[in-house]
Amino acid sequence: MSENGRFTAPGGAGANARDAGAPRPRVLVVEDQALIALALAADLAELGCDVVGRAASGEAALALAARLAPDTVVVDAELGGGMGGIEAAARIKARCAPRLVFVTAEAGGPGRRRMEALGPAAILAKPYHPSELNLAVNVAARRRLRRAPPAPAAARD
Repeated sequence: MSENGRFTAPGGAGANARDAGAPRPRVLVVEDQALIALALAADLAELGCDVVGRAASGEAALALAARLAPDTVVVDAELGGGMGGIEAAARIKARCAPRLVFVTAEAGGPGRRRMEALGPAAILAKPYHPSELNLAVNVAARRRLRRAPPAPAAARD
């Protein structure tokens, strides 16, 4: 993390994700409570992420994830309505393999085991602190870069 507390680009460069040339994590926010979704999106943008979309239901999240191919999905585990957040996250992960960050009011019990089974970068309890969100996005970005194939030699020069 940089001195200003914002997302630090992976790879030890020390640059903020907003700096020219630094990869900006592409994040999809899945939250059914409008005010929380707006706050998450604002916090992520402040941390230097590119919020590519917001969904209020599991079904909408599946459609957006397929179309937008986000690097990271920040998802509320307890979505109201039809498909829950954990189920939506599992389906999204199977289709386009983003890193997952869960935000939940119920951080224990069987729901936690279901979240952990998906190998998320983090499980954050509501209310979260922006520094926790920053750390979660950092972990997600680092894991994503470790899985990515190396850049061609010409691109590294």
